Amino acid sequence: MQFQNKNRIVAVLAAISIVLGVMENFLPFPIPFVRLGLSNIGIVIGVYLLDLRYLLFLGGLKSVVTAIFSTGFIFRIVIAYPSLLISIFIMYLFYKFSRKYSTALSISALGSVVNMVLQFLIIKILFIKNLAFLDILPYFLLISFFTGIFIGLISNSVLNKILVGRS
Repeated sequence: MQFQNKNRIVAVLAAISIVLGVMENFLPFPIPFVRLGLSNIGIVIGVYLLDLRYLLFLGGLKSVVTAIFSTGFIFRIVIAYPSLLISIFIMYLFYKFSRKYSTALSISALGSVVNMVLQFLIIKILFIKNLAFLDILPYFLLISFFTGIFIGLISNSVLNKILVGRS
């Protein structure tokens, strides 16, 4: 499958991300406030197929629409939206500067860990002044690292199918 139009790529990846993001709300996960991040499959794929401005637009669109159809709208906009956009920027830079050495797994794991750190930082700055809550950060980082690898594996599989025959 070959995409010629960046807008179409954004539309397809946004649809995938939004559907997966909304569906993920119905999946039980044993740890509160933890998600697999299935909606980030579209973002990781977008790192390979889009320019930064389109990728940031994709991330913003995914965040806002998913927040509308999910619980915790304010939380998602105030905390998840800025952390996702900064994570996208960092993933994109990492890919551009280490293209020969990076994979969808490393990009996804990096994005997941950066996103988690930024969310904790935003929560610390805006809501929780006590530093004790940061004691759980290492556990969340470990989980986010492994969920990032999982999302990277799926993204890599999809990218292998998309990029076959594309020069």
